[in-house]
Amino acid sequence: MLYPTETIIRGMSQIIHSPSNLISDYVEIAGAGAALTNSGLLTLLSLFILRKYSHSFCPLTIPIVMMLSGFSFFGKNLANSAPILLGSLLYLHHKPAARQESLVMGLLSTCLSPMVSLIYLAPSQFLLQNKFIALVAGLVIGYISIPVFHYLKAHTKEMNLYNMGFSAGCIGFIGNFATRNLLNIRILPHRLNAAHSSALLIFLLILFTAPLMYALYVLKFDKALHKGVRLSLLKLVRFSIYGLIGLMVPLILQVPLNGLLVGTLLTFAGFSMYNFGFRYYFFPACGVLLSSLFIFHDVTSTTTIVILFFAATLSPFSRKYGLLTGILSGAIFAMISRHAHVLTAGINLYNCGFSGGVTVLLLDFLRHLLFRHALLKRTCSAAYQKLILSEQKILWQLSRCKDWIKQRLFPLNYE
Repeated sequence: MLYPTETIIRGMSQIIHSPSNLISDYVEIAGAGAALTNSGLLTLLSLFILRKYSHSFCPLTIPIVMMLSGFSFFGKNLANSAPILLGSLLYLHHKPAARQESLVMGLLSTCLSPMVSLIYLAPSQFLLQNKFIALVAGLVIGYISIPVFHYLKAHTKEMNLYNMGFSAGCIGFIGNFATRNLLNIRILPHRLNAAHSSALLIFLLILFTAPLMYALYVLKFDKALHKGVRLSLLKLVRFSIYGLIGLMVPLILQVPLNGLLVGTLLTFAGFSMYNFGFRYYFFPACGVLLSSLFIFHDVTSTTTIVILFFAATLSPFSRKYGLLTGILSGAIFAMISRHAHVLTAGINLYNCGFSGGVTVLLLDFLRHLLFRHALLKRTCSAAYQKLILSEQKILWQLSRCKDWIKQRLFPLNYE
């Protein structure tokens, strides 16, 4: 609707022939029209795969689909994702018992798709040598990503919301070594493009406003709704509100929209339907802002905003260990996220998921180290219990304020 067909086709070709490593802003490489088309095609492909394998949609499905479509603005395309998806489907073909649970994780394994692009585009003496290596690499990545995810998920005790990013980061160590040394590939940084900020703003406003209006209309006028449908519509309202709140942040800070920010906002809004809890996300976000303000002196950059939104990965950790611990985890998460690309060289698109896993394991290790000493354990446990009780009182007051605002803005029956 916004761009000529010829421009979109030419842009799609440029996207397919780009290295796609972090941060490959497809809006900068090929224009907003081609970036939107690429995201739409990959989203439709993922929905087709879910329907083809009779996937039962659950609260996790839509966040993962939104994550897939969001990262299609800066790293995923049809060419580099197809081999990894095929590898995941081969694994699920041999493990049919885990198909329903792991199918959506197979979609997320495309976070390592830049590795396929880098190998595919590397110069070679033989015409099909690197193409064949890229195909094999994609199949292997897709096949091993799901079992690695389940193994590491148990070790992080599900306290990292983006666990596939942690798994992909561990696999990315090997990929980084292979692409840099075995194939002698040099990874170049990319720029971000703010020239299409207005078009992207219109796209996000439509995407977040339309579901809100539809859900409120149905909730208001259809009195015979099934309880499950009502809950789903309320999740849709939640998706739109979180998306609009997220959109306000770059607008208030006067940071122009680009492909990276669009993908981040889609992921943030999508995972709000998974009920990560704003009150548990708020405190890791405060930790990110404090570290950005006092350590990096960089609050109004795209990098800070991206890390701020992806701090939602620490919501389960903050929920389990308390709000003050959440602030500490957010500060450590910000420091790790700013340097994680050195380890994986940009071939893991879910770098913040990897940083979240490292943060969780580091703080959990420190907790075990302190609790090995009986005196420290008794002292820390007593202080910790008092802190948790104080935090629960604060959360209760915040919850009352939130419920009051919700009832005033949306006077619906929430029972």
